[in-house]
Amino acid sequence: MTNAATSTLGTIALVMGREVRQRLRSRSFLVTTGLLVLAVLGAGLLNRIVDDDPPTYRYAVAGDAPDGFEDALDAVAAQLDVEFEAVDVAGIDADDPDTVARALDDDELDAVVRIDPGDDMPTGVLVTREEPSAQLVDALDLAWRTTSSLSAATSAGLTGDELEAVLNPPPLAGEVLEPDDDDDPVALLTGFVAAILLFLSISMFGGTVLTGVVEEKSTGVVEVLLAHLRPHQLLIGKVFGITVVALVQFAAAVLAGVVALVLSGRSVPGDVWVALPSSVGWFVGGFVLYSTLFALAGSFVSRQEDAQGAAAPVTAIAFAAYLAVFSLGMEPASTATRIVSLLPPFAPLLMPLRMATGSAGALDVALAAILLVAAVYGMLRLTGAVYGRTMLHRGARLRWREALRIARSRDHG
Repeated sequence: MTNAATSTLGTIALVMGREVRQRLRSRSFLVTTGLLVLAVLGAGLLNRIVDDDPPTYRYAVAGDAPDGFEDALDAVAAQLDVEFEAVDVAGIDADDPDTVARALDDDELDAVVRIDPGDDMPTGVLVTREEPSAQLVDALDLAWRTTSSLSAATSAGLTGDELEAVLNPPPLAGEVLEPDDDDDPVALLTGFVAAILLFLSISMFGGTVLTGVVEEKSTGVVEVLLAHLRPHQLLIGKVFGITVVALVQFAAAVLAGVVALVLSGRSVPGDVWVALPSSVGWFVGGFVLYSTLFALAGSFVSRQEDAQGAAAPVTAIAFAAYLAVFSLGMEPASTATRIVSLLPPFAPLLMPLRMATGSAGALDVALAAILLVAAVYGMLRLTGAVYGRTMLHRGARLRWREALRIARSRDHG
């Protein structure tokens, strides 16, 4: 038994090695992988370049501002993620509106804080040429009120502790009864990109499995191979060999994605760093499942012209899973998304997105993984049961129903 198992594994390894060597050395694979990595890295760099810098507002003060006004404004601006540049304008006079208006135009200012003396304390007026932005108003207003309060408290003779109690009261606590379920855009984008990459790999390398099987069948090579190999050894070796090739490309893209996230300069949720490496596992399971179906479809026909028609049901299922990512992915925590993401044809594309957004619990992940492994095992068994017969079939294209009938007849036999 051990020798038979060792012989089977050795034979499968030989078939796998042949596929891996043949595919990895092809120029198309190298060019495609290189372009994919460059595209992912370029997206990260482009995001870093075009990412909006904090707006900078230029302002001047006409009159005597309260002590500490500029420092207070810098502190407020840091909290609002904006910047303020104080401009010293010669000749600007709070009592002369014309000098204030000229300063706005000649010095290209966004605002002038005009300070009008009062009987008890000065009054600040924000002067702008056009309707100001909310950030500009909020920052200047908060800095003005803070420093004015400090000046008034000091004039009233409050002690240091009293000033601290007045100016730094306990912050307002927050309690959200209905938390916002919006997911981090970086997490969603990561999940969508992972699904796109898997779908592209299924389409490209799954097509390679399909055409490779048809080519071996149409040229008669399969008859020579089956004279030395068992059908399931040829099937598993071919599927897993091309899976290794596809995995190399996918892993390179994932690694490039990690670098791109770092280059982008954006804040990345912790769940994304878990979802990215785990997407490799989902990729393997999903690709083996679909490529096994493509291999089976290829064994139904004897001509390349009939290959796409035979694989149409497989392509339709993969495309439905791809569409499900975009129709359900925007609400990864919904009941519908959770149920669909557990199904083996959909799990490899949807589960990485749910994991990246933190919507998938450990039970969901474990259940989806178990169902996917069971589906892969069952599909390999089913395909192995009919592969030898369908590969030697000549003439008209077999239908999926006929292939299943062959499988049942073999089981009964």
